[in-house]
Amino acid sequence: MRRVIRSLGLGGAGAVWVAMLPGVAAAGGGCPNANTPAVSASLPAMRESVACLINQQRTSRGLPRLTVSPKLNTVAQRWTNFMVTHGEFSHARFVARINAVHYRWRTVAENIATGYMTPKQVVAGWMASPDHCTNILDPSIRDVGTGERPAPVRGFASGRATWTQDFGLQRSQTPPSHNRGPARGCPY
Repeated sequence: MRRVIRSLGLGGAGAVWVAMLPGVAAAGGGCPNANTPAVSASLPAMRESVACLINQQRTSRGLPRLTVSPKLNTVAQRWTNFMVTHGEFSHARFVARINAVHYRWRTVAENIATGYMTPKQVVAGWMASPDHCTNILDPSIRDVGTGERPAPVRGFASGRATWTQDFGLQRSQTPPSHNRGPARGCPY
């Protein structure tokens, strides 16, 4: 049985969706391409930069780094492409999308955003939002995947880029930390 912990839309800046199985402002320093516009860099470069910035947020607050998951990268990229192509800005079918890539999850969460051009801008936007920040600083997650497309979701932003970030803890894993203090301090 799965349970929704929180579901919240934040207009054009993004939205957050979290599910769990029962019982169970970005500095940019040192992160290549943090200030590079999405239209000027490759997808791998954008993914690497966002993961680096997220890990900076975590480690600066005493939380362990996240590991990039190819499965979560796949689902995040597919959803980013879908949102841009179909003009849909939502978390529709989130659990089904995660299950479709065979990520055997215990905890999963998702942040989306449209209208931010650089990795530094999107991470700063997420860190300024209580629920997005809470996902980033969740001590019970281990994995992260990022999707990016240098186009907006029609009707929600103009110019700029669209981003999806999926977070997870696999069923076979234990939470890497129990330090909920940083997440309780959101937004930063």
